[in-house]
Amino acid sequence: MKRDADLTQLVANPGQWLAGTGPESDIVISSRIRLARNLAEFPFVKRCSEEDLANIKRTLQSRMDQIEYWNSIHYVELDNLSEIDRQLLVERQLISRELADGEGSRAVAIDPAEGYSVMINEEDHLRIQVMQSGLDLTKAWKRINAIDDQLESAVLYAYHPTYGYLTACPTNVGTGLRVSVMLHLPALVITQQIEKVFRSMQRINVTVRGLYGEGSQYTGDFYQVSNQVTLGHSEQDLVELVGSKVVPDIIDYERKAREFLLGESEQTL
Repeated sequence: MKRDADLTQLVANPGQWLAGTGPESDIVISSRIRLARNLAEFPFVKRCSEEDLANIKRTLQSRMDQIEYWNSIHYVELDNLSEIDRQLLVERQLISRELADGEGSRAVAIDPAEGYSVMINEEDHLRIQVMQSGLDLTKAWKRINAIDDQLESAVLYAYHPTYGYLTACPTNVGTGLRVSVMLHLPALVITQQIEKVFRSMQRINVTVRGLYGEGSQYTGDFYQVSNQVTLGHSEQDLVELVGSKVVPDIIDYERKAREFLLGESEQTL
């Protein structure tokens, strides 16, 4: 991996997931899959000492260096990174606000094309995420599964034969998988149907968040739709729930609302 605190390349070359070229990209901005993982030999992050956090980061860094095909990956230490650079990484969805605002030893490994990133010492020891332009969760799942297999061959994950992967937050126990799709839904907002659509999703364990994920406000009519729980569900079940059942319905509602606005109040629009 390349040790790189200079983010100039990221500024000059927007990530592929921002290209707006994927399926259903007139409404779906991006598809993202995230995996939460912890190392078996260390306590969860909230119970770690500063020495533990440093050892986790050092361990993961050395193991990532040994992974084939990771020579081009940019490795960025966040401990002393400037606030503006951390904000850039948050806005590009490469790190979470929690990692940006955290304390102690933490870092992120970033694919030069911004297709994936691996956060170290966020809520869990590892947060692996893959992003695709448009609605393309199947491709995102195949890619993140391969990355997870590479990492799992180099480190020992905290895993229970009954409960699955062990995570700091109980809602992530099991697969540790979070499937999320970012959509732009201005017509549903204008026609005041957005709350009705979201209420219907809550009944099937799907949650809605703002542009920057958990805890963020709804901004610019951008919404992230994701699964609420992972325990008791397979990875394929969760990908299908969000990508094949929930999101296509939302896309259909948004398109119908856009058609209604064009037909009823085109000049006002």
